[in-house]
Amino acid sequence: MPAHHITFPADGLSLEGLFYVPEQRTQVPGLVICHPHPLRGGDMYNNVVMGLANAFIEAGHAVLCFNFRGVGKSTGSHGEGIAEQEDAKGALTWMAAQTGVDAERLLLAGYSFGARVALSVTATDPRVKGIIAVAPPVSRSDLPSLEPHQGPKLFFCGDADPVCPAEALTALVGRLPEPKGLFILPGGDHFFVGKEAALGQRAVTWFREHI
Repeated sequence: MPAHHITFPADGLSLEGLFYVPEQRTQVPGLVICHPHPLRGGDMYNNVVMGLANAFIEAGHAVLCFNFRGVGKSTGSHGEGIAEQEDAKGALTWMAAQTGVDAERLLLAGYSFGARVALSVTATDPRVKGIIAVAPPVSRSDLPSLEPHQGPKLFFCGDADPVCPAEALTALVGRLPEPKGLFILPGGDHFFVGKEAALGQRAVTWFREHI
């Protein structure tokens, strides 16, 4: 499925994105994906972002990958994960306005830094009906709680990830209300090289049962 290169407004900025949408669509769910840390090479072409995107595209979802402010052709500058929450909200607004996208079935995903942003937005934005958080930086004190969020929540980490230790993520997920899911990938570190497709397929399968 070809990508449509698009731009959308967020917080007075212009952000670039890749929008994938089924040719024959009738109120399909929409997935917005937040990329990893911009100052460490993260962008919308990241391997985990593309792994999730490809799986949900094949499952018939509309998918928007986008560059945070200051990345690629997106204007602005890095906002320490705070300003980027406005970027994600702008992406959700743009996605919800697209013909054929069901605004009542919007999912938000994020990887690493992007997972922290996605968790923060999900905690406060009722438009997000479900979240996928891949390797969130669980050691950060500002990682938001999703305890009030009643929608489906899916988490991933590798069993050899120093940024997102499996034990810490298991404890975090254990405090959350259902529906929730946690997959710990054997042999996976923080980068998931070679495990992107498996991660994406597991996410698609899980959400088929929960949204």
